[in-house]
Amino acid sequence: MAATSTSLFLAFSSPPRPTSRTRTQHQPQLPPPNTKFPRPLRLSLAPAAAAPRPAAVPDGVAIADVVEKDWSFLDSAGADLQRALAAGALSPASRVLAVTPTPSFVGALLASSPCELLVAAHESLYVLAGIKEAHDEVRCFHLEGGGGGRGGGVVEAVPERFDDFDVVFVCYFPGMGISAAALLKSLAKRCSKGARVVMFLDQGRQSFEQQRREHPDVVTSDWPSKSSLEKAASGNKYEITEFVDEPTMYLAVLQFQG
Repeated sequence: MAATSTSLFLAFSSPPRPTSRTRTQHQPQLPPPNTKFPRPLRLSLAPAAAAPRPAAVPDGVAIADVVEKDWSFLDSAGADLQRALAAGALSPASRVLAVTPTPSFVGALLASSPCELLVAAHESLYVLAGIKEAHDEVRCFHLEGGGGGRGGGVVEAVPERFDDFDVVFVCYFPGMGISAAALLKSLAKRCSKGARVVMFLDQGRQSFEQQRREHPDVVTSDWPSKSSLEKAASGNKYEITEFVDEPTMYLAVLQFQG
């Protein structure tokens, strides 16, 4: 009977309280003197400059090909814009290419002269986005790089299915970074026989000289003189039908004879 009482007491009684000896077993023990601590593990965020960075642009791509230039100084249409549009002799069946156009030029063209096809080619993605937002029917293509056979007026970026253009408007030749001969040669591959190439500056040479001073990154060349344009035209099967070089208007109209 005594053994049974002892078992019941152990089963229902509260557990023994920890003694001072028990508590000290859970306290961290200090290392003996002259003990070397292990080197602590340090977690830190290194500054961005310390880590290797990926190249900002791919090898072989110039910074100028990536940075967007400011073409906004061209967006105001001059008083002679309608004269340039009339020189294109557009019809509802015309297939039109506008090289480096402004949104205001595209709007004026569509408002005054409906055409079968309008393709806009520009170095600026920002300008193309504005054109596409306002006129979804316009086919837009990016001229990468500017000049050198990779854009900026040399129109390889425009797919060949849009060939046989009847009219080409060259809206800002000095921003293309190529010669007049190179421009006409590239257009000859894309135009139908008898096509008209209209090069114009509806703000005039007075505005052009100011633009060249204020925007040297865009205005990289001059407008062709009549003699240089005649040389470029004869070498690429074009004939100059109209040429105007005045303080308030530059207009050159060439007809493709090929």
